[in-house]
Amino acid sequence: MPTIHHHAHQPIAHSASELTALFNMQASAMHERLGQYLLREHLVSAEALREALQQLRHRDGKKLGEVLVEMEALKQADLNQALLSQLEVPHLLLEKFIPDPQVISLLPAEIAHRYQTLPIMLHEDSLVLASATLLSQQANEFIRFICQKNILNVIADEQAIRLAIKESYLSQTENEGLQEFELSIESDDQDQQSSQDAEFMAKQQPIVKLVETILQTAILRNASDIHIRPEAHHFDLLYRIDGSLQKLKDYPRSLLPAVVGRIKILARLNIAERRLPQDGRIGYQYEKHKIDLRISVIPVQFGESIVIRVLNKNQGLRTIDQIGFTTQDEARFHDLLDRSHGIILVTGPTGSGKSTTLYAALQEVVKNEVNVITVEDPIEYELSGTRQIQLVNAINFSFPQALRHILRHDPDVIMIGEMRDAETCKIALESALTGHLVFSTLHTNDAASSIVRLMEIGVEPYMIRASVIGILAQRLVRKNCPHCLQQESVTPLMRKNLGLTDDEIFYQGCGCEHCHQTGFSGRLAIYELLIINDKIRTHIQPGMSADELSQLAKREGMTSIAENAIVQARLKHTSIAEIYRACM
Repeated sequence: MPTIHHHAHQPIAHSASELTALFNMQASAMHERLGQYLLREHLVSAEALREALQQLRHRDGKKLGEVLVEMEALKQADLNQALLSQLEVPHLLLEKFIPDPQVISLLPAEIAHRYQTLPIMLHEDSLVLASATLLSQQANEFIRFICQKNILNVIADEQAIRLAIKESYLSQTENEGLQEFELSIESDDQDQQSSQDAEFMAKQQPIVKLVETILQTAILRNASDIHIRPEAHHFDLLYRIDGSLQKLKDYPRSLLPAVVGRIKILARLNIAERRLPQDGRIGYQYEKHKIDLRISVIPVQFGESIVIRVLNKNQGLRTIDQIGFTTQDEARFHDLLDRSHGIILVTGPTGSGKSTTLYAALQEVVKNEVNVITVEDPIEYELSGTRQIQLVNAINFSFPQALRHILRHDPDVIMIGEMRDAETCKIALESALTGHLVFSTLHTNDAASSIVRLMEIGVEPYMIRASVIGILAQRLVRKNCPHCLQQESVTPLMRKNLGLTDDEIFYQGCGCEHCHQTGFSGRLAIYELLIINDKIRTHIQPGMSADELSQLAKREGMTSIAENAIVQARLKHTSIAEIYRACM
């Protein structure tokens, strides 16, 4: 028999077998009466209980708990918890539980969404419903009538329930007709399929539903990227969540041309072209959220590989105090934002949160009633109080062209999505010299390297000295799941390279139901903030090395990325292995 865990008077189940064992135990158990339980737990007085029992004699159909709540002798929340404990209603850890698809079809999606409950399995002749709170008697009776089954309740986390309902009914929609569709095309040789065949298949309802499900599930799970990877006999669907690639499932390879074709149609790409890479975009609307999808299609060995970048314009905005600065560095960064001119650079590799930091800075400067104009490719978030310009490379409307026109539009603050070339860098730095506060990004590994990179691009050192006022270099590391911390095994080489002592103890997540067995929960920014003061300015000369500038900055008070990260590891927020991966 499975091991059953108990928590707060509620047994906890992880699987269908554990739930079955619990229901079998409940069937033979003698439950304490509700009134006795409420008295024992000091939730009601003996006098109130006597009065409620007296009222029950004259009120057909009413239950003791309802009468006590009506008398205001008991709070509804206390009654709910008492019923859970007294009846020993199981608490289900839904994150790793896979509901039975055939059972889900017993309850219409509209009813599941209305009552926020999910049918997960059958126990003997009863339907097991998972919900965040106990369903009312009326709801149970209504669902029993709809499904023609007795009802058993289990409790699960509210957010997990909401996500499971959406995903389960999306999967149900996806599966409708898909198996028949597979059978109809599996005899065809996909390598010989014409573009007309692929286009025809891409417009069939099962494929339309499948692609919709892939996109919507990614949005529900807050994935930053969707990967469709062809293999010899199937293709994999993966999502990048909190920086980690997670495989969701695989599909028969026979479906690949139709799925690729559907995505190409949505992105207005050439469906007949299979030999060359293609890039496109999809403007997608989901539950009043505007989502920008950036599509990259590349031909590989077993077909076409697709990566979709998911940009949710309604989510992800943070404020300066949510970035993760120390109190001292937050004050120094605010000081940079209060300047009337100069350029502030945010640097780091792709996916290090540079845009998030820039938007946090823009939200702060917008408060000063200034004219803010941004030039972006793409516009990742919609920010009120600013003018945001989307580049269109197809008509040669790039960063230099946009910047020349912006300067005639009376800006106080300019944000340039990325400084990619000498012309963009030169215009940006000249803008900073002529009384504008400029924000932009560079792809460098640390703050000091940004100065050297600008000189390599072709910017004169005197322009850098006169215009750059601060550089923030950052990375994103995965945070430890707080529910499954265990002592981390740190190798001697890691300790040596990070300057750690042999006896210092660090922690990492080992994987649990809360983090989907990954050991991680969310991400954390680690950074170094280089303020360009007079002493550092004098050292910005041709031939200067990044290491030399970095050492000078540390003497002037800068904390390096690695040192900042180690502080986070000592607070158990992240692991040394994660820091080593990001910093070395």
